[in-house]
Amino acid sequence: MNNIRIASAWAPNHITGFFYSKMDKDPIQSSSLGAGVNMSRGTTTQIEANSALQNEILVFINGERSDAELSNWLVKEFLKKYIDDNYKIDIHHTMEMPISAGFGTSGGGALSLALALKKAFDLEIPDEEFYKLAHIADVENKAGLGTVMAVIAGGLEIRVAFGGPGIGKVESIPLDEDYKVVILYFGSYQTKEALSDKNLMEKVHKFGKTCVNDLLRDPSVERFLELSQWFVRKIEVATERVSDIIKKMERKGFLCSMTLFGESVFSIQTNEKAEELQDIFQEYGTTYISKISTGGPHVN
Repeated sequence: MNNIRIASAWAPNHITGFFYSKMDKDPIQSSSLGAGVNMSRGTTTQIEANSALQNEILVFINGERSDAELSNWLVKEFLKKYIDDNYKIDIHHTMEMPISAGFGTSGGGALSLALALKKAFDLEIPDEEFYKLAHIADVENKAGLGTVMAVIAGGLEIRVAFGGPGIGKVESIPLDEDYKVVILYFGSYQTKEALSDKNLMEKVHKFGKTCVNDLLRDPSVERFLELSQWFVRKIEVATERVSDIIKKMERKGFLCSMTLFGESVFSIQTNEKAEELQDIFQEYGTTYISKISTGGPHVN
């Protein structure tokens, strides 16, 4: 008899404003400190698992077949650790934001996949174990270092102690008004290449540490944006058009920065100002607007 298991989970997308990292032989210890914002736009992952003679994994992103190294790695680890039988598993990631563009799609995809697998196989194991699996998958595939911790926390967050789920520590910045994240998107950026660039990572460590300490002294939306902009300027990763937009928007009274890592400009504004900024952004390219998500990942 065919044993069909179906489940779905969701995780928010996330933008990092600044960070610095620590690599360790133990991937659960490899992580980053920094700050960023979670969006109500996110990734939904639906899985269907059928009994099979041997394990088979098929991954689709927005309806198209994908190699999806991170998803494949995560499912293989999950099956090896928790499941005795063989399954054919179809994975459908529906992503509301572009991939490889600084929107935390890898971390969100990993988290939603891990939670969907737990639900599909009715495992009575704490969510934290699956958060750890998602974090390790992100680290091992050089897709991210702190996104999973940030997404679990929700809202506008500061990662203040190194380590993955169960070890690291995240603090939330209270929001006294309704804010929206506004984005002008130009293109992607290879996070794996950035994380492997030794010279870049030296600058990231130096200036990221300064930003975290400074934001902890004044945890506010405005200070987060100021520090994010300063950080991007110091590590010298912005393209000419991103730098140009950031300067133009500042002259119009909007603090903006660049997504890490992606060729996109973002800002956080109160509702009315957010719509005004989106109208301006539309003159330059593709725009997105999103509420801030405070709830973290969940099963649907």
